[in-house]
Amino acid sequence: MLDHIRVSGDGLGLTPILDALEKHVKDERTSLHVPGHHSGRLFYEGLSPWLGQALRIDVTELPGLDNLHATEGCILESQRLTASYYGADATYYSVNGATACIMAAIRACVTPSRRQVILLGPCHVSVWRGLVHADAEPIWVPSPWRPDLQAFESPQLSTLRAALKKHAHVACVVVTSPTYQGLVADVAGLAAVCHDADVPLVVDEAHGAHFGLHPLLPPHSVVQGADIVIQSPHKTLPCLTQAAWVHVVGDAARQRAVREALSFLQTTSPSYLLLASLDAAQAWLHIGREIAEVTLTTLAKFREQEPGRDPMRFWIPTGHHAASRRLADELHRHGMFLEFADATGALAIFGFGQHERELARFFTVYRAWQESEASPLRRSHTDSLEALYQVGSSEHVLRPRQVEEATGRLVPLAKAVGCVCKRAIAPYPPGVPAIWPGQLVSREAVRVLMRLRATGQTLIGIELGDQIEVCDD
Repeated sequence: MLDHIRVSGDGLGLTPILDALEKHVKDERTSLHVPGHHSGRLFYEGLSPWLGQALRIDVTELPGLDNLHATEGCILESQRLTASYYGADATYYSVNGATACIMAAIRACVTPSRRQVILLGPCHVSVWRGLVHADAEPIWVPSPWRPDLQAFESPQLSTLRAALKKHAHVACVVVTSPTYQGLVADVAGLAAVCHDADVPLVVDEAHGAHFGLHPLLPPHSVVQGADIVIQSPHKTLPCLTQAAWVHVVGDAARQRAVREALSFLQTTSPSYLLLASLDAAQAWLHIGREIAEVTLTTLAKFREQEPGRDPMRFWIPTGHHAASRRLADELHRHGMFLEFADATGALAIFGFGQHERELARFFTVYRAWQESEASPLRRSHTDSLEALYQVGSSEHVLRPRQVEEATGRLVPLAKAVGCVCKRAIAPYPPGVPAIWPGQLVSREAVRVLMRLRATGQTLIGIELGDQIEVCDD
C-alpha cells in the first residue's frame, strides 16, 4: 500500500493521480513497458536505496493513468482540484518547471498584432526564452535599486500606467512577485491598471505557491486579479523539484492557448513521480493551514514580520560578498545551508513544519555573525551586484528573436566593450540577468564583471577563460 494523503469530505485532499498509480501497482505483475528499470527490478544499486518504493510508480501512460498532453482522467481531475483551491478557471501541470510555464504564458498572449511585452522590474532568465519563443518585443520598465535592501523596489502603478499609455500593441505585462528576496508587489493594483488598458497580467509567482495558505501570508495573485499565474510548488510546498503549475483566469480561448503552448514545451514522456508530487502538493494545501500557523507563530518568536514581505524568507542584505560568505560558512559549520549568499546578501528560506530548535540554532548563529561584523551594510562596494545592475541597463539594439538567429562568437570579456551580448549574463542564484541579450556591453559593465569574477561570484553567461558570447557584426 502506498502511503499518501487522503482526506474525506467534499473532495478536499483527494489525490486522483496517486490513487490511479496505487491501483496500477496492485494490478501489475509483469512490466512489459518503459521505463527500462521495470518498476525498479533492475536499477543501479548505488541509487536504488534512495529511491526505494518510488520506482514502482515511475511508469508511463498506461491504461487508467491518463496523458498529460490530452488529459481526461486522473491528471485532469487533479488539475481541476488545484484550480478550485486557488480560484482559477484552469490549472495545468508542468514537469519542466516554472520555466516552461513562463514561456508558455508569454507565447499564449503574443499575437501578430500584439507583440510588445512589458517587463516590470527584475525577471528571471526564462522570460527571455519566452520572448524568443514568441518572437516578442520587450518593453523594459526597470524598478529602482534599493541600496538599503540590496534589492529592486516593487513596481510602481504610475510607471506601469505610463508605459501602457506609451505603447499601443502590448500583448501582456509580466511581473515577478515575490522576488527572490521575498518582496511582494501590489498585484491587485497592477492587475487593475492592466485591465483598464485591456491587457492581461502575467505573474511569475514561482516562489509564492504557499501564498494564501494562512492570513499571515500574502494573498496569492489569482485572488488579486492576475490573469495568468505561474507557481513552483517545489520551492515552498512539499513537492519534488522541477514540478510546477500555471493557473489561468479567463475564457476558453486563453485556457486553450496556454495549454497548447505549454504542451509544446514539455516532454512527451512526463515523469509520473513529478505528477504524483503535484497531486500530493495540491492535497496538502487543504490540510496545511494548521502546520503553516504553527510555523509562522514559531518564526514570530525570532523575528518581526515585515509588511510587503514573505515571512517564510529571511533576506540579509550585506552589499559585500565576503560578509555573505562568512555567514554562509559559519552556518555550514553548524550543518545549515542557505539558499544563496552573494555580493548583495544572504537568503534563508524556512520550511513549513520546521522545528523550533532548528530556527533557534539558525538565529543564534545569525546574531553572533551580526555582532561580529565590524562594518554595516556596504552600499556601493566595488564587488557589489548593485554596481552591475546599475551599469547593465545599456542600449538594446536587437530583438530577442534577432539575437537568437544571429551568429555568435566568443570573445574575451576584456575585449567585449561595444559588442552586442548574445547570452544573458546573470548572477546565479537568483538568475536575474544584469545584461540581457541584444544589449551593448559597456566599458563599465566589463570592469564590474571582472571584479565580481575575482571575488568568486557565479555568473551565468561567462564561459571558461572569462569569455562571453557576442553577436557577429
